[in-house]
Amino acid sequence: MSDEQRTPSDGQSGSYGAYQGYGSYGNGNYGGYYYGYGYNYGGYGGSEQGPSRSFKDYLAIIRERIWYLVVTFFIIFTATLLYTVNVTPEFRSIATVQVLKDDANVLGTQDVLDNAIRGLEDFNTQIRVLESNTLVSRVAERIKDEERRRFMAPYKDQFSLSGPMTLEEVLGRNKSVDPLRNTWVVAIGYMHPDKDLAAIVANYFADEYINYNVRLNIEVSMRAVEDLRVRADHQKEKVEEIRQGLNDYRKENKRIGFGAEENQGLEGQELLSLRRTVIEDKRALDLQEARWNLVQEYQETERSLWDIPFIAEMPLISSLLSKRSDQNIIFASLVKRYRDKHPKMIEARHSIEETDLELNKAINSAVEKIRITYEQAKTAYEQANSRMASKELDMMQLNEDAVKYNSMLDELEVNNSLYQAMMGRLQTEMAQVALQGASARIIDKAMPSAKQAKPKIFLNLAVGAFGGMAAGIALVFAIALMDDRIKSAYDIENAVGLPLIGIIPRIKRLNSPEKAQAVASNAERRVTESFRAIHSALKLNEASKKAKIIVTTSTSPSEGKSFVTTNLAITFAIHGERTLIVDGDLRMPNVAKSLNIEERTDGLVKYFAGDCPLEQAILSELYPNLDVLAAGQKAKNPTQILNSPDFEQLLATLSERYDRIFIDSPPVAVVSDVLTLLPFADGIIYVIKFNSVKRKTAKSNLRRIIESNTPVFGAILNQISVSVASYYYSNYYDKSYSKYYGGDDEGDAIDVPISKPQSKPDQVTNA
Repeated sequence: MSDEQRTPSDGQSGSYGAYQGYGSYGNGNYGGYYYGYGYNYGGYGGSEQGPSRSFKDYLAIIRERIWYLVVTFFIIFTATLLYTVNVTPEFRSIATVQVLKDDANVLGTQDVLDNAIRGLEDFNTQIRVLESNTLVSRVAERIKDEERRRFMAPYKDQFSLSGPMTLEEVLGRNKSVDPLRNTWVVAIGYMHPDKDLAAIVANYFADEYINYNVRLNIEVSMRAVEDLRVRADHQKEKVEEIRQGLNDYRKENKRIGFGAEENQGLEGQELLSLRRTVIEDKRALDLQEARWNLVQEYQETERSLWDIPFIAEMPLISSLLSKRSDQNIIFASLVKRYRDKHPKMIEARHSIEETDLELNKAINSAVEKIRITYEQAKTAYEQANSRMASKELDMMQLNEDAVKYNSMLDELEVNNSLYQAMMGRLQTEMAQVALQGASARIIDKAMPSAKQAKPKIFLNLAVGAFGGMAAGIALVFAIALMDDRIKSAYDIENAVGLPLIGIIPRIKRLNSPEKAQAVASNAERRVTESFRAIHSALKLNEASKKAKIIVTTSTSPSEGKSFVTTNLAITFAIHGERTLIVDGDLRMPNVAKSLNIEERTDGLVKYFAGDCPLEQAILSELYPNLDVLAAGQKAKNPTQILNSPDFEQLLATLSERYDRIFIDSPPVAVVSDVLTLLPFADGIIYVIKFNSVKRKTAKSNLRRIIESNTPVFGAILNQISVSVASYYYSNYYDKSYSKYYGGDDEGDAIDVPISKPQSKPDQVTNA
């Protein structure tokens, strides 16, 4: 059908007049409805990014699966409680030890072995000593006989990877070393079912730590003293050897002594001047060599030498580069105006070539100049270096005797002083070893504790409660993550990509015909209000307000599209609009059955077969302002009927008679009939059954509808229980709204249902 056929000649909103004002359709945009996922649909649905999950949405996820949370919480909390009740109580005793920053030094001298604690690294080293297996072994040696039997009794049934637990394994597992914050104090704790043994073992650890340090200090000090004695003997031999060397040197040179004045004066100043010259020439050589190497690198890689800054900055090259740039600009402008053989083009090209020749000559000259400068700098440096070497050789020869003698004197003095210091230190350290003290001291000895340290009842129960709650919530959200079914506004608007225009609660106590006419009978007040809300939403939007032909469809069968079609049509009829229901499902017609007029055989199929006129096929005034064009019977060729020009003409004729035409179409995932109907429709309403359709399925089928460029007014979520709706859609259903839906406590409120007219001879009506 052409666009001219879709627009009534009188300019009023006709069957296809709803297309006026929709705007162009293409590129996913049709009349203000932006197809795709996460876009705005004709004013329904909100922001461009779609809704995001709110805190209430997450609460709804938890409430829907509350028993998973309860069972998980109960299991974990019960397991924690049983563990807490059955575990053997243990007691912790703590001994506090102060780590001394400096060892006790009676003589006030510095030790050969420095054990001072100067920072956190040294302090942490002492903590590692407390945690070492060596200390555990020494404590194990102190636990003997009856005390050992009592100590190991609680662990006789416990095993490690290597077999029954040993005494060392038990000691290492239950001891604790805790440095106290901002102090040099360490708390050494031990935990055991016997509180007296816990105190004894904690004190053993403290004592053994102090004894270990004392023994270690004495052993290391003795080794250091002996080493100092050996070094002193070697130093004495060296002093005597130097003295003999001095005497031999004087005899060899036949001199009593040597002076140092000749090392000063003019010779020294001249050598200093030569050294300065060498340094300056070396700097100049490095600079020129770097430049020459850069030039060679550019030549080898065939790069432009004028890109080198010190070449480009040369006056002649700089002016030629500027001139060449200006000529290129002029040449570029001439290219746009003249051909290649134009005199001006030839002249401009000739000028550029001349400039290039001059530039190449200038660069070659600059390169040669750089090379010569480099060679000169190299020669100057070599000459200066040679003069300095010669002068140094002369001075060395001149001062050789005096330098060597003075060096030997200095060496004798240093070594003799070192020998005297070693002998004094040796005597001091030998006396200090006998007075070696501990590097730590016990502040408080461990005492038996009356309060058990393990298990911590309140902490365990709190951990069990929190862990059970966290695990339960994690399980709930894991299940929710795997659940792909549509059940919330977030699923419809964000995942599927449709605006949610209405929610219809589940009806349990009515049969199918009663459900199809629930709005007329007002049997379910919540259902009636739901359809009124959908009617209001469609009337508020400019596009759906003008739409005449509206197709209702769903993803799969049994989602309630026929129920939505009939009740929505009744709602429009109640509000004074001439409304027609067309059963577009010619394969499995359901409208007549749902309206309890299935014994009527006249309908759409017979009309197209030519067996009855249109007036006879239409059931008039089923309700005031509501007519029904049922299928009458199944069609063998539904697609041919829906694709025929006669069907298009039929819709054009009906659109002139009725304000609204609702077509109940087949599910889009089952057959393609609905796609055949879309070109004739002004809009689509998509029905989704709560907690039944997967998001991926709905999304893929919706894409087929979107490709038709027919506006989708939105989705209706059907068959949601009131209890679920109250926490999934609290803005739609809340206990505080119950009085608005009517009930037994409404007093004098009167319910006036819509009654049907008297039956006509050619009609079948439902009383």
